[in-house]
Amino acid sequence: MKLKAIKLVLMVMGAIVILSVSTSYPQNGQSYSREPLSDPIRDAVKNPIELIRFNSWLNEYYESAPAEKHKALKEHLYSIIDSHIKHLYAHQGTFLPDDKDGVLTQCFAWATTMGVYGAHSVLEKLNSNIADSLQVTAPIPTSFNLTVQGEMFDLSSAWGNWRVDFPCYFMVHKLLQYKANNDLQTQIAGISTGFGKHSDNDGYSQSTIMIVYSPEGVSKTFDSFWLESFGLSPENSTDDSINGLSIYKKLDTSLSMHYELVFPKTTKGAMAVVFLGIPGTYQHNRPHFIDFLNHLELGKPD
Repeated sequence: MKLKAIKLVLMVMGAIVILSVSTSYPQNGQSYSREPLSDPIRDAVKNPIELIRFNSWLNEYYESAPAEKHKALKEHLYSIIDSHIKHLYAHQGTFLPDDKDGVLTQCFAWATTMGVYGAHSVLEKLNSNIADSLQVTAPIPTSFNLTVQGEMFDLSSAWGNWRVDFPCYFMVHKLLQYKANNDLQTQIAGISTGFGKHSDNDGYSQSTIMIVYSPEGVSKTFDSFWLESFGLSPENSTDDSINGLSIYKKLDTSLSMHYELVFPKTTKGAMAVVFLGIPGTYQHNRPHFIDFLNHLELGKPD
């Protein structure tokens, strides 16, 4: 099904006018740091033009694109979302404007078609008529709950008593329930943050936050299994902490990838939260990793 541009020429002109109205930085933002919302990878003129180009390409080639290219297509789509969000937030103080935003509507329509978890719920807030016309291609697994509350995703577990909220422009790319190699029932939630530029000035990318949770897990064996799974060891423990949680850190120079892992103390089962990013992107988005941990609620014992 082709997703034709939604008055994109008028929208581009409107975006230029709107974004020239204010230069003040708003104070809201659901208590997530404003720092990573700086430095969009495209300016306010080039970004909607890139959406027009990309929309045309997707209409022509998406259905025939090989599956191995879908990840890159999602990431490029979210680079457009990310730049638009940063311009919106800088000048209007919002992620989801009250009026129908043509750029975000078009992008989240494609995200719904591409099978991004929760994208259809965001689209419903942006334009319910278009949302009603599209099929949900990424149903939420039964052990998770994912909703949109205001401008935030609310993700929780039906297996445990944890929940977390985070900005709805983050890309929920993985919600997995399975029996891991440690023979424990396990949930994995993979969430991509906004974009940051690489420190070598060669491109840009998202960072990744992952929640790993097992309702059957016992801390000592769970911790050692997942440290090893992410290429970490007790020797990677640092003197740093977040909310009293010891941090394991590593820079894998062969992959040019930072790893950071904590084990939140749950009242049921065991949990790990991991943060990964390429140098530059990792530093740019780390404040949102700290925010994520601050928004993680582990509930009360059953």
